[in-house]
Amino acid sequence: MEEKNIEIIAEMICELTRCCHQKEDYFATTFNLTPTEVRFLKLYNNKTIYTIKELTLLLELTPGRISHILTSLESKKLIERIKDENDKRNVFVKLLPKANLFIKNLKENYISLHKELIENLTNEEIEKIFSSLKILIENFRKWELKNLNNL
Repeated sequence: MEEKNIEIIAEMICELTRCCHQKEDYFATTFNLTPTEVRFLKLYNNKTIYTIKELTLLLELTPGRISHILTSLESKKLIERIKDENDKRNVFVKLLPKANLFIKNLKENYISLHKELIENLTNEEIEKIFSSLKILIENFRKWELKNLNNL
């Protein structure tokens, strides 16, 4: 592939990343949260409780930053910290009922936005996008694993 095409693809990926950040900022502002708090709450689509260690790894943030986020979300009555009875060093983070409604609303808004983004596309175009994104993600994951192994 020509270097010029590689540069164009790289710039397109950067532009897509910028668009995704704008989307995160939009949702954060809409729901009176920070973009990181939105990413944090979106994790709970898949699981109901996490340890602080899991959250640190999943969000790739320092324990101090996680603690700051937890304090903020606790003050908004969205989460609670629960100490592990068997190991006091372990702390679980659980959503409060108010957060479940919030996450449902956030998910519905995400779906609505993405539906709006693709509503004028043909099925063939949607398939191409799906396939291309899948390939890109797979290759980014391979690159990530290769580079983690070289550290």
